[in-house]
Amino acid sequence: MKKIILLLGVMLLASCNDTQQVVTTYRHIVVHPDEAMYYCPVVKQFPNWNTLTDSQVAKLIVQLHKNNLTCKSSIESIRQFLKDADARVKRAE
Repeated sequence: MKKIILLLGVMLLASCNDTQQVVTTYRHIVVHPDEAMYYCPVVKQFPNWNTLTDSQVAKLIVQLHKNNLTCKSSIESIRQFLKDADARVKRAE
């Protein structure tokens, strides 16, 4: 019986407190872009430069340019993804 009375007394005293406690917590969040965003095609083996014709050189330059544009697009999408993720995390805080 004494335990119940003591418990009721503690609850009454606790409810009389007018100040509210603010609980703050920090969470570290690591954002990982989707693996598909990391797409940068490369030419793994170049043809023999001694035997290349002008047409083959032009095709190789065009292929390297396309690869460069694809890689730049991938990097830009990663940059935008991280920027959006940063904005979402800051809004959540």
